[in-house]
Amino acid sequence: MNRFKRAALWAVLAAIILLTVLSIYGAFIGADRAQAFFTSVPLAVYWLATVALLIVGFVLFRRLLRVPSLLLLHLGCILVVLGMMWGSKGGHALQKRFFGIDTIPMGELWLYENVDENRVFDADANSVRELPFFVRLNDFRIEYYELGQLSIWSRDGRSWRMPAEAGQSLSLGEDLGTVSIRRVFENFRIDIKADEPVAYDEPGGSNPALEVTVEKPGTKPGKRYVFERRPGHANANDPLVLDYHRSIRDYVSELEIVKDGQVVTAKNIEVNHPLYYGGYHIYQNKPGGQDEYGTFTGLLVVSASGLNAVYGGYVLLIGGIVWHFWGRRVLDRLKIQRAAPEGSQ
Repeated sequence: MNRFKRAALWAVLAAIILLTVLSIYGAFIGADRAQAFFTSVPLAVYWLATVALLIVGFVLFRRLLRVPSLLLLHLGCILVVLGMMWGSKGGHALQKRFFGIDTIPMGELWLYENVDENRVFDADANSVRELPFFVRLNDFRIEYYELGQLSIWSRDGRSWRMPAEAGQSLSLGEDLGTVSIRRVFENFRIDIKADEPVAYDEPGGSNPALEVTVEKPGTKPGKRYVFERRPGHANANDPLVLDYHRSIRDYVSELEIVKDGQVVTAKNIEVNHPLYYGGYHIYQNKPGGQDEYGTFTGLLVVSASGLNAVYGGYVLLIGGIVWHFWGRRVLDRLKIQRAAPEGSQ
């Protein structure tokens, strides 16, 4: 092997090792920083150099074309790098310039319930662009773990916690009494028109609250309502401060894709479970809620350009590894069995 071939071989190995290290590093720095890092100019030069080295390898080492495992590994690396470049911001600019493909690399989409929307804010271009289809929000909800928690603080700095479950009681001592949870509301409402205000749970909404009593020996229990989203202002003369909190399990947006006035697909998206349509992935990006205009949600729209090439590259890489360690041995064993004379086994 001459010096040029040896240098090319070591350069390819170094590029592949660096690719592995960069992939691991990118997984720990967050999506936004990783995107900026991998699309920077130095990394763009590295991607181009890596692809060039891998292609040169086919010219210098003809054996790569004859050994299936090596061929799959090299083709897989090439596809992964080309797919990443094609899906980058620079890749999108090249698509528009040379092929007339105008897609949105990434943008934010804010939706209100029962409103069709296709306008996406592209922060990098500081502009609003339009998708070739509309997205409709049917409902947004926050899913919680089954039990919440009631936190209690005294004015002298002591604190307690108890499960937010009806029937739970906690003694805080003779000076503060016993705190008891009487009812748990998913959507608290109160009827003030009755002779005595009556609290009740109304289906179809979300206003979590607890009905709590504080009872001291020899006194009548005092009733209080503790709200999760509107904690209110504690009375300065009240010896206890109460707070109701539930841990969020997931955000869910019920979406429909509308094209030419027809619903073409629908999906309930969650964090890390996007909807795919028309070359875009739609992710649950930010928690929604309610304001004076109604229920809303915050979504992230990401172009899928180059993603199939990346996936295909990983399939080839896995296939090359499997073939190298197991496939070749199985094939050799089958050849030996076929070549063995009958009755010799």
